[in-house]
Parts: sequence; C-alpha cells; structure tokens
Amino acid sequence: MTDIQTDKQNRRDFIKYAGGAAVGLGIGGLGFLNSNGNLAEERDRNSQLQTDLVDLNNKLEDLQRWAIFGGGSNVKNMPNTVDKQPTVRMDEVFYFDQKRAFCRVDNNPESFIMPTYLMGEVPIEANTFFMLMSTSSLHVKSIDEAENSTCILESDSGDCFTEASAGGTIYGSRIEPEPFKSEIVAVDGKAFSYTALFDENEAPINYAIFGPKFTFTGDLTVGSNVNVKRLEQLAVSLPK
Repeated sequence: MTDIQTDKQNRRDFIKYAGGAAVGLGIGGLGFLNSNGNLAEERDRNSQLQTDLVDLNNKLEDLQRWAIFGGGSNVKNMPNTVDKQPTVRMDEVFYFDQKRAFCRVDNNPESFIMPTYLMGEVPIEANTFFMLMSTSSLHVKSIDEAENSTCILESDSGDCFTEASAGGTIYGSRIEPEPFKSEIVAVDGKAFSYTALFDENEAPINYAIFGPKFTFTGDLTVGSNVNVKRLEQLAVSLPK
C-alpha cells in the first residue's frame, strides 16, 4: 500500500515539475522573442543616432567655414514733440558674432515721441533715453547663401536695460535688467536687425514700451560692417 501511494506521489511530482519546466520554457521563449524585438529597435535607434551625428558634424564643419560677425550703427529717425515728424536722430550701436551680440542706444539729444505698446504715444524728455540689449548664447539658425548671404541667429536668454524719463518720472533702469529672447538677421554688407521678444510677466517695462516683439533696425551708417561670408570670400576681400 505504501508503495502505491509513493508511486502516485512521484507521478504528481513529475507532472508538477514537467509542467513548471514547460511554462519556464514558454516564458523564456517569449522573452527571447521580445529580446530580439528590443535589439532590433535598439539597432534602428543607434543607426538613426549615427546618421544624426554625421549630419551634425557635417553642419559644424560647414559652419566653421563661415565668417559671421560685424559692428557699427543703425540710424533711425523718431517723431519730434512739435509736429511729430521723424526728425530726431537715434543711433543704435551694435556688434555681433556667432555667440554674442549687443545693441545699444546711449542717449537722445532731443525730446521725441515714443509710440508704446500699452501707453500710447509718450513724450520722452531729452537726454534721458537709454537702452542696452545683450546676449552671449547665440546659435546659428540658418544661412541662406547668395550674393549677399543672410544669417539668422537666435538666443533664448539675454538682458535688456531700458530707462527713459517722461513727465518727470523715470521708467525702467540702467542697473536692473529684464530678460528677453532674441532673433538677429544679418545680411552681408546690407543690413542688421535685432528682434527682441519680451514676456509680459518677466519684462513688464519693456513689454509695456515695445510689446511682445519689436525689431530694432535702421540704415547702416558709413563704416558699419556686416559679414556673412565664407572664409575664402573674406580672404579675397582683405587688403593685400
């Protein structure tokens, strides 16, 4: 009797272990198939990363063959406070390269009318207007190669100092900046424009004056220099 019970127990143990082994093999097989699928996905991802890396390296090598820099001043005329004709000269001094840029107005020798975004037309007193925009985190967005090549540069951070006096009250500050984002468009030998993007909450003074987006530009003065050239073109233009 004991031998019969032992034999039954052995058969039950065999079935249990055999069933467990079958389940284990099934799970292992599924894991193997799943692993193969993951490996294929990883190979595809790595292949795409390699392609992207080669593309970035090619773009970097091409970018290093360009001379992108310049400086000088733009001149624009603002409305006067008498008949609102654009007779008040404003000089915007600028500099830029592939990493950094600034645009600066040091003074207004005459009073003028500032068309603002939120406050309407505001008379600005003489010798009180100051503005400095600067960034050191530019990157090249695009280059359009032509007879006068155009380069667009962007930055997600920068400091803008703006101060002006109107009606005896000083607005803004020459000491405390407000943040802004920027886009610069440089046209070789032709033009320079500096577009500022202001957030209403982060830059309330500049937003009230200039709005969410304002482009500072004008006519290039004699002696100003805007270069968007391949290095070999720049070398040809240098004095012998």
